[in-house]
Amino acid sequence: MDYKIQLTPKKILNKEFKVDFKGYNSAEVDYFLDTILADYENFAKIIELANKELEELENENKKLKEEIAQLSRDKSVAEESVQNLEEQLSPQVDILKRLSLLEKAVFGNRSAE
Repeated sequence: MDYKIQLTPKKILNKEFKVDFKGYNSAEVDYFLDTILADYENFAKIIELANKELEELENENKKLKEEIAQLSRDKSVAEESVQNLEEQLSPQVDILKRLSLLEKAVFGNRSAE
């Protein structure tokens, strides 16, 4: 579907009609065209504002997408760091568990005495 605007405020303003013997009242035609002209000017302003808002929203959307990408990268780095830390601490945790069991075995008997 092709959305093509054929009239502009300037074309409407400069439009002249032929006058016939049984023609329209020129004052009424002028008033009606003035009304159309005002509407077209308002349409132009509305379209301009909508385009500006669209541009601002597209810029904001772009920034948010960049922020999401950065946060995803940061999350991946953090998850990798946590995994590395868990791998490093795993043997130490096993040693602490063994030590705890050994202490219970050795010192657990003394506390009962």
